[in-house]
Amino acid sequence: MTKILPSAGLAALVALCTAAMFHNHLVKSSPAAGEALKASPAEVRLWFNEPPEIPFTSVTLLTSDSTKIVTIKAVKTDDSMAVAAPLATPLKPGTYLITWRTAGSDGHAIRGTYGFSIAP
Repeated sequence: MTKILPSAGLAALVALCTAAMFHNHLVKSSPAAGEALKASPAEVRLWFNEPPEIPFTSVTLLTSDSTKIVTIKAVKTDDSMAVAAPLATPLKPGTYLITWRTAGSDGHAIRGTYGFSIAP
């Protein structure tokens, strides 16, 4: 009986790790993490490993000291794996943070943060 418990524990661990590998996650962004742009982008675009759930997807733009500028509801793009968050006004030179949130088909909420800068 002692051999069953370690095997059952190992099976549960493998199942948990396998399930975690299949959650939606960010694979690319524009602007990219750490990118130094010469001008303000017109939008923030995010690509995921599976189609994001648009109603649960938003992008928040922050200054480098984490002061909130705006939260934008993401919109569909021609690529089912991507969303866009149009920027209503151009950004001034400086460093910015993007925080994003979405969910995949499994309903699991995911989020992340990255930075970029504008230096003409």
